[in-house]
This record gives sequence, structure tokens and C-alpha cells, in this order.
Amino acid sequence: MDKKYLEERFRSLWLGCSGPDVDQVWQKLASHYRESHRYYHTLEHIQHCLGQLDLAKDAIDEFAATEMAIWFHDIIYHYGARDNEILSAAYFRDVAGPAMPGDFVDRVSEFILATQHTGAAGDTATAFVVDIDLSGFGLPWEEYLADSNALRHEAGDVDDKTYYQGKLRFLAELQRWPSLYQSAFFRELLEQQAQSNISRYTSDLCEQGFGEPAICQA
Repeated sequence: MDKKYLEERFRSLWLGCSGPDVDQVWQKLASHYRESHRYYHTLEHIQHCLGQLDLAKDAIDEFAATEMAIWFHDIIYHYGARDNEILSAAYFRDVAGPAMPGDFVDRVSEFILATQHTGAAGDTATAFVVDIDLSGFGLPWEEYLADSNALRHEAGDVDDKTYYQGKLRFLAELQRWPSLYQSAFFRELLEQQAQSNISRYTSDLCEQGFGEPAICQA
């Protein structure tokens, strides 16, 4: 991870969007992503997402709002909490303050909330945000597995059976979607690898005895 690059990039975006108190905002943002209970939802994840954003830059119209949402979408994170994204959007609204245009703040907040992944994206711009957040599914297998292990560490108080059965139910739900990625750009770039990773990981967990028959025998 390139900490200097990340700080300079955030500062440039924040000041370019008329954000206030850049020094304080950066320090607090970085400290959230360095919290001791995080293993996946870290600045490394943000840097990965920014790399995917840059790959798709020619296809993204609302680039500044998309990038801002990436920076803040996991600023509040606790495993199992149902309000992480709601609190993250509220955090952004609080630090953006009245200095940023209201419609921009509203759009960034909308993008952050979309990373709850509760349904189809409302428009193409939102599709890019949710696809970037899920882009780790399309990494090469060893990197996908490393991310999966990091996510497991974030649920340290949960026993393996409970965790992996929940994980399998989540993956099964993803496989029921028409496609994992909602934008044409990321479907073409990552869909095949992502589906391969999900199928392989599911099979591995089922072989280890974690799966329920409805999932493992499907």
C-alpha cells in the first residue's frame, strides 16, 4: 500500500470538491481504516477500489462523486452490523458540511448507501460504484482467497460453522443474480473470473462440511 499516494490523492479530491478541514478529515479517515478489528476493510481495500475506478474512468460520468463514495463507503465498519453504510453516509455528510454543494453531498451519500448491495442499481453511475466495491470477487484465485481469509479474521468472535454457513448462503444469493456485475464494463472485465472464484470457494467449503444440503447439493 502506498500511504503517501493515498493521502495526496485524497487531499486533491477533497480540496477540489471544496471540502473543509482537509488535514483533520484525512487523519480521522485514515485512523478509521486502521482500526484494529479490520483486516479487509482497510486502506488496502480503498486503494484496490481506486485502481478499479481508474480502469473504468473513461466510462464513468460522475467521477468525483464516485471516487468520494469509494473513500467513505466503509469508514464505519463492524462485522455483522446492519447500519455500516448508513453510518458511513452520515459520517460523510457531517464532515462535508455546508462547504460542498448539496446535490453533490446527496449523490455521494446515495452511492455509499448503494454498497449495501440490496438490489439492482438505480442507474449506470450507481452500478459502477457497487461493481467497484465487488471487484475483489474478480481477482485471481489466490488474491480472492487472501481477501476471503481477511474477511474471516474480521469475524473473530464467530465460530467457523456459523461464519461459513452464513458465507455460503451469501454466495448462493450472489449466484442467483442475473450477473454479479451490473455495468457492461465490469461484466466484461471480471464476471467470468468472479463466477469461477465463487463456485470454487463454495465447493471447497462444502467439501469441508460447512454447507447445508440445499446449497451444496444444488
